[in-house]
Parts: sequence; structure tokens; C-alpha cells
Amino acid sequence: MVFKILMNLLVSSILVLRNFLLLIFSPYKTMRKIAQEKDYWQLAVIISFVLIYFEIANKIRRFNYSTLLIFIVFLSFFISTVFFFYLLGKVYNKKEELKSFFITFSYSLLPTLVWFITNSIIYYVLPPPRTMSLQGKGFSILFFAFSLSLFVWKIILVYLSVRFSAKLSFYKIIFLMILYLCLFFPISIFLYQLKVFRVPFI
Repeated sequence: MVFKILMNLLVSSILVLRNFLLLIFSPYKTMRKIAQEKDYWQLAVIISFVLIYFEIANKIRRFNYSTLLIFIVFLSFFISTVFFFYLLGKVYNKKEELKSFFITFSYSLLPTLVWFITNSIIYYVLPPPRTMSLQGKGFSILFFAFSLSLFVWKIILVYLSVRFSAKLSFYKIIFLMILYLCLFFPISIFLYQLKVFRVPFI
């Protein structure tokens, strides 16, 4: 039984890595295939990566709360996001499947995970305060460009997650995303005030 679980995790980890690379170069085609996946182990692998990140990041820069509490807040945020798009998408398409939302939205976490991991590495290697020298300004520009590219990639993956899970038109998806942002920003500010997340992990 344990061996079977370990094998499933290993195979799913390889699939996650493969899909991660494919989502960089061919997000549309790859996300369409991911939306048809029935392997919940891939979801478990990605969520496990997030938990591992929280554990390591907490050692680099101590959180204001326990790792477990931070992870529970993230998980609640993630599940709420999935159900938000699933329930509102169901208004337009009664045939959509919840499992497709969970798997596609788990993959949309990858840009977020990459950004947070990179940010933690930079904090460890080049801790603040940082100088305003030419090198410092150049680094800031590069990091901003890197962050912007990940943000755009994130938006693309979220759009494709809704597109292939809910099977909605462009304008309906944009409407749902705007509606989500109207709820997302107040919650993010609230979590910031509580010092749970400086930048929401979603």
C-alpha cells in the first residue's frame, strides 16, 4: 500500500514537472489536456510543494504565524477560489465538473510558487537593505520584469483554467474574473492587516 502511494506520487511528480515546462511554452494546448485529467495525485503534489515552500520559507524569514496556520489560510483561499468559479460558472454551464477546476487551478498556482520561491532565495542571498547603486537599480529592473512576466503567465493560466473547466466564452470569463477581483482585494488587504501575507499566495 505504501509502495503504491509512493509510486503514484513519483509518477505524478514527473507529470507535474512535465506539465510545468509545457505550460511555459504551450499553455493553451497543455491546459486543455490538464482540464481532462482525472489524476488527483497531481493536485496533491502541487499542494505538497506549497506546504514544503512554507516550511522552508519560514526558516529563511520567520512568519508571524505558524506554518500550519499559514497553510490552512492558503488552502481555504484556494478552495474558495475554486468553488467561486465553479458555482458561478455553473450558472452558464450545468455540465461542468468540479474536479477539473481543482486540477487546473492547482496548476495556475505554479507561477505564484515560482515567484515566492525566487523571492525567498533572493532574500537569503541578498538580504535587505539593498543599495541604490547602478547594480542595485539594474537588479530591481530585472526582478520587476521577471515578476511582471510571471504575473502575465498567472493571468493566462487562470483564464485558461476557467476556459477549459467551465467552457465559457471570453466575455463571461472576464466578467467572472473581475467579479472575483472585487472580492479578492478586500480579503487580501484584510490578510495583510493581520500580517498573514504581504502578498497573497493564490
